[in-house]
This record gives sequence, structure tokens and C-alpha cells, in this order.
Amino acid sequence: MKKPIVFLSVLVLLVVLAGCGGPSPSQTQKPQLITVNDGSKNLQNGDPVRGGVTVTFTGSGPADAIIRVYLNGTLLGSTTTNSAGSFTWSWTSGTTEGTFAFAFTAKAEELLESDQETFSLVVDTTPPYFLSCSAKADAPLDAAPTITVQFNEPVVIGDVNLFEHLAYWAVSCVACPGGSHFTVTEATLEEGSQTVTLTGKWDTDQLVTGDQVMVHFIYNSLMDIKDRAGNAFSTPLSILTCTVTP
Repeated sequence: MKKPIVFLSVLVLLVVLAGCGGPSPSQTQKPQLITVNDGSKNLQNGDPVRGGVTVTFTGSGPADAIIRVYLNGTLLGSTTTNSAGSFTWSWTSGTTEGTFAFAFTAKAEELLESDQETFSLVVDTTPPYFLSCSAKADAPLDAAPTITVQFNEPVVIGDVNLFEHLAYWAVSCVACPGGSHFTVTEATLEEGSQTVTLTGKWDTDQLVTGDQVMVHFIYNSLMDIKDRAGNAFSTPLSILTCTVTP
């Protein structure tokens, strides 16, 4: 009686293995994306791109199959693989900002459409700019006073040393009945590349609650400030006003 039991066990194992690790015999093999490129660099899933940029998707799948491309769940277009199973498909971003979710499927003759290979891009058409500044009260002979300045989004700066040079930063008083005074001794782009910290003199400078101060930033194109999508900062002079808080 042992032989039938062993045979039945092997048969069950084969049936289980046949149902794992790939598409069913009637379904087309899922395509794979190899590179996604915006003309200057390869992109990762979820990366931002500027408006008006042509993005090329390169991938592989079954030979001589139809590759269908869906955008946010709706069929957008299609292409075909060659005899080696390679395909390319291009898409140009527009002026509408937001997340664009692509899905690629393969369809071989007489087989069902494959599972989806997905990839998302975020279209960003807004250039970086200084959004706000903030200052907290700090008395003379205390720790050096600081003022923080915020970009609207993380930035990529080609020449950080030039960007942080004191010649391009200044702070003045708009209305300072409390006697606030601030001389920029250091400008630092913080980790995350969205916040700049301005440091004053610890022995003579002070920030008094309720006073209004103004931050001036002069842009030099050699700084090469862009956002992650590649939109360029272009404001020649940025002026931000903030009220000193306790």
C-alpha cells in the first residue's frame, strides 16, 4: 500500500508547483521595464519630471507581442516587441501637474493579456522659489541668533559654495521697535536641501519678539539652482519678511 501513497503525494506536489511561479499556460508573460529616461538621466519609480519632456520607456517581453500602455487605468497607447522581445515607447509630459501612473501589459497571439508592470511619474511645472522665512527671539550674548528661509520644495544646487557666500545674503529691519539687529555671518543649506539657516553674531546681534525683519537674497545664475524635476530658479532678487516669534 505504500507505493500508491507515495505516487499520490508526488502528484499533489507537482500540481502545487505547477500553480506557482509564473503566468498560467493561457496567459502572456508579463513585460519588464529596463530603463525609463527623460533624455538626460534615467528615472526611478516616483521621480518628478518637468512639463514638455519626452520620456522613453524601454523594456522586454515575449517576442512579437503587443505591449499595451495604460495611464491611470485607461488605455493610452500600444507598441510591439521585436523578434528579440525588446520594445520602446515614448510619452511627452504636458502642463498638468500631478502623479501619472503607467501600467504595461503584453498580449501574445491566442493568449490572455499579461499582468501589469507599473511605473509612476510626477509632473512638476513649478520652478523653485523662496516660500517663507522665520525668526525666533534671541538676546545678545546668548547663542548666535538664526533666521531660517524655506524653499517651496527641495532643490539641487550646482555650486553650493557660491550659494552660501555671504555676498548674496543680507538681513534688514522693516519695523524693529524692540531693537532687533542681525548681520549674516553664515548661510547654510540644511540636509534635505529645502531650508537655509542664516546665522548672526552671537555677541552683538539680537532678535526681539514682535519686530519685523527682511531677508534679501541675490541670485547668481552660476549657482545653478533647480528642483528635482529640473525646473530652474530664476528670481533675480528674493525678499522675504517675517515677524520675530518668542
